[in-house]
Amino acid sequence: MVPAAKPPRLKLSHFGPIQSADVQFGDLTVMVGAQATGKSIFLQTLKLLIDRDHIHGMFAHHNMTFTDRPEAFLDAYFGRGISEGWSKGKSSLVFDGKSVDLLDLTKPSKGKKTRYERLFYIPAQRVMSLPSGVSQNFGTFNFGDPYALRAFSDAVHNLIQNEFAAKGELFPASNRLNDTLRAPIQKHLFGGNRLALDNSEFTKRLALHVPGQKAPLSFLSWSAGQREFTPMLMGLYWLCTVSTQKRKSGENAQETVDWVVIEEPEMGLHPEGIQAVLLLVLELLRRGYRVVLSTHSPVVLEMVWAVQELKKLRAGESDVRELFHLPAVPYAKTLATSALEKDYRVYFFGRGQDVRDISALDPTAEQHDESEWGGIVSFASRTNQTVAHAVNRADADERQRAREAAKAGESGKPRGRAAKRKGTE
Repeated sequence: MVPAAKPPRLKLSHFGPIQSADVQFGDLTVMVGAQATGKSIFLQTLKLLIDRDHIHGMFAHHNMTFTDRPEAFLDAYFGRGISEGWSKGKSSLVFDGKSVDLLDLTKPSKGKKTRYERLFYIPAQRVMSLPSGVSQNFGTFNFGDPYALRAFSDAVHNLIQNEFAAKGELFPASNRLNDTLRAPIQKHLFGGNRLALDNSEFTKRLALHVPGQKAPLSFLSWSAGQREFTPMLMGLYWLCTVSTQKRKSGENAQETVDWVVIEEPEMGLHPEGIQAVLLLVLELLRRGYRVVLSTHSPVVLEMVWAVQELKKLRAGESDVRELFHLPAVPYAKTLATSALEKDYRVYFFGRGQDVRDISALDPTAEQHDESEWGGIVSFASRTNQTVAHAVNRADADERQRAREAAKAGESGKPRGRAAKRKGTE
């Protein structure tokens, strides 16, 4: 028997706000923590390690060269100013047991180069890829705009202008997603409206068609959640398409995307909309992608916690379907069964401290980082405690008033002979 490969592992120290991070990736890895604690820097570093030559090739294709200017490459890749967060001699990077100098990554690798893309990155700033509903290519952005945004926008642009353009309607398109995935999106995110390409002004732009209404809704008339979700949907359409050949990103069928990073998939969405997105995440896992999320949503962690608890209890696929209100159809059963077979990890990025593994998500853990799920449920915990304390005080005050009233009543009653005399009058 061939031994199972070790899970990928990335250790990063003293880079920007990251003091020390040691992350071993599961099938699904979730990163939580307040803003500006280094989650995006960590994930972008992962992308650079995995897709180094593809990234250099993309820059070269757009006539951007950084010969002997490593700081310029880092600013072009991470975003302007981030290069100053790396301190030679203090900062360190280890990937799968091999020490790497970040400055070496500012040049293409030596020898045979891996030109194809392995990690598809959906950034938090994804709404910027569709200003006014019009897709943008890589060259539209400025120097210092993060590479993750530029590359994602370019991918969405190619999908909209080429692959999706011929059919016009983007959602709901029956040949794109199984109904188990499509129905919740239609119900909770698009509300029965159709997402399509509008060519009426001689520019392909996204528009929502409302039943019974002639003119489509322009992009800025959509809800914030719809604007945030739609570019992510474009990427997920490509990743979750029926043909596995669509994962091909190189010269042959073996050169495919096998990692997916999604930053803050919950942005702008109602909890039911987040659940619809999580079904797409489970579909990515079923298809064999290794998925990494960053999030500020308790819904995401509730899903991870619930599935892990179901695994411990040896629960079946029907329990996962119950969690997501899925019908007892073959596709939903396969999706739920796959979810129970995957490995889940959760890491907390705290400000000024080492990144902690809180994968157990134990609500009884002594460490608040774990029991409060990286601070995501800390306010809910405080509200419960505050109200409980107020209720206890109110009950105690009521009991005290009752005791004082009873005592006052007893002190006002006549006693002994006075009571007998009062009774005979």
